[in-house]
Amino acid sequence: MTTTNTAAKPQTLLPFTKMHGLGNDFVLVRKEDLAASIMGKEILADWKNCGSQLARMLCDRHFGIGADGFILVSPPEDKKCEVAWTFLNSDGSSSDMCGNGLRCLVLFHRFTDQKEGQFFVETNIGAIPVSFNGAEQITIDLKEPRLESELIPFRGNNSMKEVVKQKIVAGGTSFTATCLSMGNPHCVIFEPSIEENRYFGYAPQIQKLVEFPQGVNVEFVRVLSRDKAKVKVYERGAGATLACATGAAATLVAGVLENRLDRKATIELPGGHLEVEWCQEDNHVRLTGPANFSFTGTIDISAIAWRKDQ
Repeated sequence: MTTTNTAAKPQTLLPFTKMHGLGNDFVLVRKEDLAASIMGKEILADWKNCGSQLARMLCDRHFGIGADGFILVSPPEDKKCEVAWTFLNSDGSSSDMCGNGLRCLVLFHRFTDQKEGQFFVETNIGAIPVSFNGAEQITIDLKEPRLESELIPFRGNNSMKEVVKQKIVAGGTSFTATCLSMGNPHCVIFEPSIEENRYFGYAPQIQKLVEFPQGVNVEFVRVLSRDKAKVKVYERGAGATLACATGAAATLVAGVLENRLDRKATIELPGGHLEVEWCQEDNHVRLTGPANFSFTGTIDISAIAWRKDQ
């Protein structure tokens, strides 16, 4: 019997960790591991062009590892932070915040020492307070929701300050939406029959509306009670996902603004549930939920052509 040696070249093997938060999955790579190879150094030196290619390669579910997003774990520049991250969606686009990804980062960072308590993560939108109380109880502080139309951003009536119960039209169908930003833009639509999936097909069309110049995460919500809601999410840059933590946070805020939900509620997603609170004292939104390891391994990054014109 003849065998073929298909081992990858050692200098192009990149260690990674696969994790998920309620089924919303991510590939995590340490910056020092990426910098350990010549190719990795080249990627980091031209991150603007090569970073998105790396994310698309790693997140590809057929030719890569498969994930909804990619997290580069780095030493922080801010001295009050313990760890920093760069987050990219599966299509290579960037996002300032991802709640499920952030909880995965917290568990990844604290897995070795299991030290409980609060610390800070350095992100593009500043230092984010997080709290680790075991893999099932990770709390992140998403700070204040951005409700002003120009901060979402949302292009509508120039006199509009907050986008609450705003009419939007996609695919010839009219929807009533409340829009806000949790570090990324969200369009929350309350519908009583989300299980039928008859509205979910409109999500890609909503994302392309001129009202959303930077795209948008779309949430279809069914309110079960004042303290419980069920949500389906179509994420910007990833499509339909099993969970979206910032989407859960946006759902609670929109529910309060439309007087459908109390300030503390359980938000059910296809992959599980999150406990979310919009605190009246400091106006911050905090959510608590689990994170999980899936597997670790190495992948040959020489499979991708690092060309600037791609």
